[in-house]
Amino acid sequence: MTSAPREPDAGFDTRLAAYCVVVRDSRILLALWDMRHRVADFSPRWTLPGGGVELGESIEAGAVREVAEETGYAVRLTGLLDVDAGHIPAEARMHPTDRALQTVAVLYGAEITGGELAHELDGTTSQAGWFELDDLARLERTSRVDWAVKAYHDHLERGRA
Repeated sequence: MTSAPREPDAGFDTRLAAYCVVVRDSRILLALWDMRHRVADFSPRWTLPGGGVELGESIEAGAVREVAEETGYAVRLTGLLDVDAGHIPAEARMHPTDRALQTVAVLYGAEITGGELAHELDGTTSQAGWFELDDLARLERTSRVDWAVKAYHDHLERGRA
């Protein structure tokens, strides 16, 4: 259902992001979120390949672009797995601001169609790698990884993988 357009709320920012779950032979592709070059005391954590969708870019194109930038792989999206929204209070944001952040994360399944594993240069991630799904509990990781693995398994159980 679509509602009438309204004036944007000047009291918060919105970030639309797209992520991909890429699983091959019981291993998942992850990227190391590493902001130490911007925030000295940042603690790197493994996360999904993905990130912000650029203005005017389709969500699907943003997901594919982000995987290529962060891992070196070209992918084909295989389906929508989930959509999640969150809220980050102004005081909890990475950079000082007086504006809260509304996040919208779109999660796709994807398969590799080309490319080679490569690490992003001068971005928000510093490494990429494959990890056994059964070993994820041992990794320093973002909550997005757990969300994605659950959505991936739910998708498999529904028989749509």
